[in-house]
Amino acid sequence: MLVEDELEDELLLGEAFVEIEETRQWCNWRGTSIVHVENLADAIDCVVRDTFDIILLNLSLPDSPILLDSYLDIYAKAPGVPIVVLADGADENLAKRLLREGAQDVLVKRELECALLARSIRYAIERQCRARAARSSAFVDDLTRTLTHDAFLTVAAHYARLSLSGHMQLLLALVEVSAEREAREPLLIQVAEVFGAAFEPPSIIGRWDRCRFCVITAGLTATTVEAMLHRAAASVMAAGIRFSVTPLDPRENVEEVLAGELLSDGFLSDQRHTRVKTAILAD
Repeated sequence: MLVEDELEDELLLGEAFVEIEETRQWCNWRGTSIVHVENLADAIDCVVRDTFDIILLNLSLPDSPILLDSYLDIYAKAPGVPIVVLADGADENLAKRLLREGAQDVLVKRELECALLARSIRYAIERQCRARAARSSAFVDDLTRTLTHDAFLTVAAHYARLSLSGHMQLLLALVEVSAEREAREPLLIQVAEVFGAAFEPPSIIGRWDRCRFCVITAGLTATTVEAMLHRAAASVMAAGIRFSVTPLDPRENVEEVLAGELLSDGFLSDQRHTRVKTAILAD
């Protein structure tokens, strides 16, 4: 999306895009489709309704007299879209502030060249993709694609709040996988796939540590969850799998429950009336 109210600048940018495509400066991109708007209100309306790969934003807009506000208003409505600011003139202080606020680049329009514009757009989109991937990886375990330890705790806290208002029974299951070091990673991947298929949403599953997974279920009985765990464990070949199931009080902190009540061998204390099952399968 191009946000530009000056007709001459809009025409020059349009010509630049044509030249960039003709000289193949997009690298592996085939081309571009440009949506042009002339004021802040229309730009906000567009980003609310549609998805854009990048926004080229002139801050000097007729309905936004404060330059920084033009950027902040667009960014608030499209925080995941990279924004390259097109400045009428050089202003180092404003440029630094814009970059601190999340702008990918600040280009002075009178200094624009096709190669510079193409490079800035490519890099802005790539940086945004990498940042998005980094945020995602913070929630998903690289090996098993289940929730990470911290992400599991975050979602578990949300479930606890919902269960308090909806009076749903929560159950916490701990699954431990035993395997030789060389076979551990492929086995963990298989366990994650099998247990993930068995416990579909609204259940959640996360990798607690190197060899353990946690599962939280809502609205199921302990007998049902134990049966599901046993069936899932039985379908994993050549593995020693133990699991435990315990009711979870939504007012309790999951991390404190697991950290404070795990025995030395890695399972929940009998004081919580937990039932521990062991499933050992061999070739």
